[in-house]
Amino acid sequence: MKGIVILTADERAYKQGHVIETGGFVHPPTRKDITYIVHVRKTTEKEIKRWMNVVGYRLVVVVEKLPALSEATKESVIIDKSLLVGKPNHKRQIDALLRWSDRKRVHQAFEGMPIPLALSFLRENKKDDMRLWRLLADVTFRLPDEYAEAIMVYGIKPSRQQVKWPKKKKAKDERPSHFRASDKYWRKIINHDAEERNYLRAGNLQSLPTGIKRRREKVSQWL
Repeated sequence: MKGIVILTADERAYKQGHVIETGGFVHPPTRKDITYIVHVRKTTEKEIKRWMNVVGYRLVVVVEKLPALSEATKESVIIDKSLLVGKPNHKRQIDALLRWSDRKRVHQAFEGMPIPLALSFLRENKKDDMRLWRLLADVTFRLPDEYAEAIMVYGIKPSRQQVKWPKKKKAKDERPSHFRASDKYWRKIINHDAEERNYLRAGNLQSLPTGIKRRREKVSQWL
């Protein structure tokens, strides 16, 4: 009888009996009395199918995200509930924090809300509340989260205004090192000069300035 492959984001429930735990596929999971727990950042259906044919008892593959699987493969493995949980939606908690007048009810709804996410909404919606920010400055990331939660829940005056969502910050465009720090026109030079763009590509930079593709361009030369 063949063993079973289990995909999970949380291996704790499978640490029973004889266990071998590794980072990456180090040992062939062929023993019939051992649970092999393997931590990998990601895996593929092809790799899973290969191990399905040799696993002796139980192979637990710990991944951050469930890989794309065919229906046939899904029926042949166990997918732990930790990989089936959707991305949390905190819209209701934010709405409660900023708009609900019953603060005891807000306290119940706010449970589990990530503090950094809540702060990002407060910067957009309560940036002028100096009293609130002074209180938060005394406790945030210094004392347990319960203190910051209590200040947010009971220190905010609710408003019926529409909630403003935080704006995503644009990635900063780094100046290539061969331009002087005082050069204000380096971006215009790159945008209008194909030879300059090819020079950057030839430099094997880890990242090119925004909008510059890796493929070299043909440059017309005057005779």
